Amino acid sequence: MIDGIIQPHDTRGDLRLECDVVVVGSGAGGATAAAVLAEAGLRVIVLEEGGWYPTEEFSANIPEMLGKLMRGGASTVMVGRSPVPYLEGRCVGGTTVVNGGMCWRTPEKVLDTWVRERGLAHLAPKALEPHFDAVESAIDARYQDPGSEGGVNDRFKAGADALGWKLSRNKRNQRHCVGSNDCVTGCPTGAKRSTAESWLPRFYAAGGRLFTHFKVERVRTRQGRATGLAGTILDPVGARRFTVEARAVVLSCGAIQTPLLLQRNKLCKPCGHVGRHFTIHPNIKMAARFDTPVDSLRGTHQAWQCMEFGDEGILMAPGAIPLAFMSAIFPSFGPRLAERLRDYRYIATGGILVDDHAEGRIRALPFGVPYIRYDVTDVDQSKFVRAAALMAELYFAAGANEVYTPFHHLPVIGGPDDIAKLYAHPPRVEDTEYFTAHLMGTCRMSAHPRGGVVDPNGETWDVSGLYVADAGTMPGTIGVNPQVTIMALARLIAVRLADRLGRKVPAKIAQVAGHAAA
Repeated sequence: MIDGIIQPHDTRGDLRLECDVVVVGSGAGGATAAAVLAEAGLRVIVLEEGGWYPTEEFSANIPEMLGKLMRGGASTVMVGRSPVPYLEGRCVGGTTVVNGGMCWRTPEKVLDTWVRERGLAHLAPKALEPHFDAVESAIDARYQDPGSEGGVNDRFKAGADALGWKLSRNKRNQRHCVGSNDCVTGCPTGAKRSTAESWLPRFYAAGGRLFTHFKVERVRTRQGRATGLAGTILDPVGARRFTVEARAVVLSCGAIQTPLLLQRNKLCKPCGHVGRHFTIHPNIKMAARFDTPVDSLRGTHQAWQCMEFGDEGILMAPGAIPLAFMSAIFPSFGPRLAERLRDYRYIATGGILVDDHAEGRIRALPFGVPYIRYDVTDVDQSKFVRAAALMAELYFAAGANEVYTPFHHLPVIGGPDDIAKLYAHPPRVEDTEYFTAHLMGTCRMSAHPRGGVVDPNGETWDVSGLYVADAGTMPGTIGVNPQVTIMALARLIAVRLADRLGRKVPAKIAQVAGHAAA
């Protein structure tokens, strides 16, 4: 056993465990809730379906790392008018291990809407401020060290500055990131403060135990109350069974896996909202070629974001990506693709996020098959067309000689005069390549029993003692990277749960040695 982490080879036979609270998942929601509950003096167990990988095992070997760290080896796709690939971490630390680390508080206008339309007064900006403060302190949310941003960010900033567009400097959960551009395959230096490097060490120090390769299959209930969990230990030597008895169960499997688990257990059906209201912040990729080297393999992911068009629900950002992913940018194959990739030093990559207001759905089909559907709307597609034109304008203002788009009918924009072609023949949803890493809203919080899945405390309306603390509880889309929002909501839920179980969360908790902010 290493630092509170228990792996299959550390145990023998079927296991029966007992605790005060059992948490399923170790990502943004689960690790935050578990640490807060353990520091309040409760006996807490975390169950993680994936494995634990120390920093020294992270590498630039894309196939190996995707297989280890992501569900389905990052081959997961939701169906719809156009397929949307999505990323979902499956390891200790969850998606926080493979994300870009952006740290944005929920915009106040969004929180005001949740208060006004959902009746969630406890989510008002002032009420959530202590939770945001605690989260940002725990994960070292800070600006990138000057000089480490890299050429991709520098070219993006140059273009925005030339046009006079408003930029926002990004805070990321990192401590002296060196700009190795390996965010998506696990930070090789340990600089990124994923939950494996922030919340979970606090959890272990408070006496918490985390079990890896535990696949939860059943939520155990008695007389309408959750009493524990059961499932399979994914031991390579031979699958074994486990059961956990607990006073409270917290599901933090993410906005896709949590509703699937509830549906497979036929729980929370009366409210009618499980798996609904699924939002994703759809993204498209953009790139540009310059005459002088950009060196995209040096630098960080999104040191800046362009907020000039935020009121329109459009967010533009640079996004350094590893060379292995760059091949997906170019509309060519074979020798032509190889020729383009030889010029990788001259390519700057970026992306566009649209604050969607469409809603998808998650369903568990017979035999456990997941059905994940999301349709990009024509309204949001018009935002993407405008945003792509704006991004092209930005890149040309920065000195690019051509721009690459995700639109099949116009994959390359050869110069500023060609931008008008996007408006003359707007690309259809069906002819556009999307992706996302933001999965939200499938177990939303509501002040009314029939308005959502969980109440203001995070407890499900239909099963007492059963809580949800992940991105699924978000009452609506937020238009910015959701990591800090997820953690703040999880912390709020954990504080309230601790109080219900007769424990108080200390006002101030000393940082674990070696994990204090530098």
